[in-house]
Amino acid sequence: MANGDFHDSSGKRMFGHSRMVEDLLRAFIPADAVEAFDFSTLESLSAEYVSDELRQSRGDMAWRVRIRRGGGSDSWLYLLVLLEFQSTVDRHMAARVLAYTSQMYLKMLRSGKALEDGLLPPVLPIVFYSGERKWSAALEVGELVAPVGAGLAAFQPRQRYHAVDCGRLDVKSLPSGNVVSARVALEHGSVSAIKSAFSRLVAMLSGPDHASLRRAFVAWIRGLAARGGSGSDLARALRAASKKRGLRAMGRSFSERVEEFAAERSALAAAEALKQGREQGLERGLEQGLEREREMLRRQAARRFGAGVGERLAPVLRDVGDAERLAEIGEDLIDCADGEALLARA
Repeated sequence: MANGDFHDSSGKRMFGHSRMVEDLLRAFIPADAVEAFDFSTLESLSAEYVSDELRQSRGDMAWRVRIRRGGGSDSWLYLLVLLEFQSTVDRHMAARVLAYTSQMYLKMLRSGKALEDGLLPPVLPIVFYSGERKWSAALEVGELVAPVGAGLAAFQPRQRYHAVDCGRLDVKSLPSGNVVSARVALEHGSVSAIKSAFSRLVAMLSGPDHASLRRAFVAWIRGLAARGGSGSDLARALRAASKKRGLRAMGRSFSERVEEFAAERSALAAAEALKQGREQGLERGLEQGLEREREMLRRQAARRFGAGVGERLAPVLRDVGDAERLAEIGEDLIDCADGEALLARA
């Protein structure tokens, strides 16, 4: 199975769990609407109401949930969840959503089992898009229809879907106790956001009830690591973490490797700055390079072992005027297991 197909199938497995669908609604649908949802009734739809095209699609699925309307009168809300994992944007998505809705309604009318008070149930279509490009497709099917005069406009189809464009979301603004938020952070967040997402997932998905969803996340993370680029410390750390078994081990491995790669990068950057200073043959340039290396080492020590270690290391570094000695301290920063060992060597 190709990496893209693996990523798609594991992503659909993930959204086959009611916890993911519930958190998707809680994160991206207005709170006043979600308050009326009875999530204890959330269920995946059977083939009785779902078209063959929807069931066969790799990234489309349907759910339903009861809505409390007050006065003891509840009704079903049908959810169409379309998952788009590729970078290409389906410009005709609105027509696809309309086709799914129409086919579902026709099945209901034929069976007669889904009608309440003789009326068709409301539908909420959501497109969850993870591609790198901005989602630019029309959100309303009417935008795909050629313009007509006022006399014919009322006869044209109208339906809107809600698009969740993960690459354009502010990860920090997403709800923290939410597995969909954590998924977005893992794919589109910064180093710190990914570390936090691992920690939150371990806490939220602990216990036997979430074993299947944990496995789905592990499979998805492995697919995400396999398709990632090879140039960044972040990608390297994610690939290293993906080789571990279980979310907890993955999170711990990611955290350790990111710190290691960041230390290597800082040491290399400082060495390059010194090299440039030497080539210029200027004493001022050399001193500036040494000072940059001292500051980088201090900041990296604080990042890895805590601010106190960085403060204690600073006066030691100021007394070091030899570039090779500073490079040795940079190697010690990578090798030492704790701050006291680093200070002792320095």
